[in-house]
Amino acid sequence: MNQCQIYDNRSLNFFRAVCGFLALIAFLIQNEWLVLITGLLFLLGVFSMKLNFIYQLHRLISNKIGNYVFEPIQKDSGEIKFVYGFTAVCFLTSFFLIYYGKYVDIAWGLDLLVAFLTLLASFANLCLASLMYVMFKKVLAK
Repeated sequence: MNQCQIYDNRSLNFFRAVCGFLALIAFLIQNEWLVLITGLLFLLGVFSMKLNFIYQLHRLISNKIGNYVFEPIQKDSGEIKFVYGFTAVCFLTSFFLIYYGKYVDIAWGLDLLVAFLTLLASFANLCLASLMYVMFKKVLAK
């Protein structure tokens, strides 16, 4: 079983919001390179939270502010890796489909859907990929 780790919920939500808005902007201006950047940001987070520089930057700036209240959230490290990996695969799949001109409309729809789900996770703390991870974990445990 993976070790549970403590994360800063505000920094995690800030990262999700930045990536969600980045993907939304990519859809609105039809820029596939922003989709690639968003996918790579999530892909870096799979390997280590230290590589998630938006999360780290938010924590650093927040710690410099005197009245910042740390909002700890305890998560299974496998859950974070699954969520980041799943989201990265969705964004990167969308990018490659757009880049090679295959199923472009479906790819932009996937980008828009994942952007909205990322923003939902940011603002409502409801992450569907986390729920998928919990379901897979329960199914595989049986």
